[in-house]
Amino acid sequence: MANLIGLNELAGNPNLTFIAFIAFFLLTALGVRFALYAYWNGRASDTTQTTLWGYLLLVGVVGTGYGLVGIGRITLAPDWLLELASGAALLFALVLALALREIDAASAGTANDSAPGRASLTVLLLGVVGVLSAGLVVFPEHRQGLAGLVGASGLFVLSYGYRFGQRQLDNVRVRGTLLETLLRHLLPVLLFAALISIAELAVFAGLDRVIVLHVQVVLVIMTATTLMTSTIKLRQNLQGMRT
Repeated sequence: MANLIGLNELAGNPNLTFIAFIAFFLLTALGVRFALYAYWNGRASDTTQTTLWGYLLLVGVVGTGYGLVGIGRITLAPDWLLELASGAALLFALVLALALREIDAASAGTANDSAPGRASLTVLLLGVVGVLSAGLVVFPEHRQGLAGLVGASGLFVLSYGYRFGQRQLDNVRVRGTLLETLLRHLLPVLLFAALISIAELAVFAGLDRVIVLHVQVVLVIMTATTLMTSTIKLRQNLQGMRT
């Protein structure tokens, strides 16, 4: 089927390719929608939460970019785009974790830069993701070892973001607020997005990458689905502010 509609096969598997194309297209479309609603909410909300809405806008932009890279691999064929997609998945999870950190800061009434070393840690994490992404593209012969680093980074990002999210869900002050709603809907997005990278540990352990790609495509679909529910909440919040 993939050949019939002009798609370039992933791992020589037409069924995987077709499903992956749908998954990445879905993520791209929902990423655009999430980014738009984050932008509109930011314009309509209190100026004290500009940074928070900026992070949420970035979540949508990076999610869109991740989807476009995946579509690019299937439609344009270069294998290095598939490796770049692995880096984009990790970046997407990291941006989600940073957004949860910003929600934690907003609920505590503190500025994003108030915690010592927070900005430096952000730069460091982004640098690690950038180096790993470049390594995946430039050094395909070391793919198995790099897969281990990507998977370990995914585990760290998941634990980092989950710590902020769970702490605020246990906070009585945020219950029933927009911040709690965002947390409850973004945590599943972070979970599935991070699992895409964590699945690379199976490649590091020696499992056939084709099998891992099947799992990752399912996780992309789950990520897009949970992102859609988050978008619905952003739309409802925007409608509430306009009425």
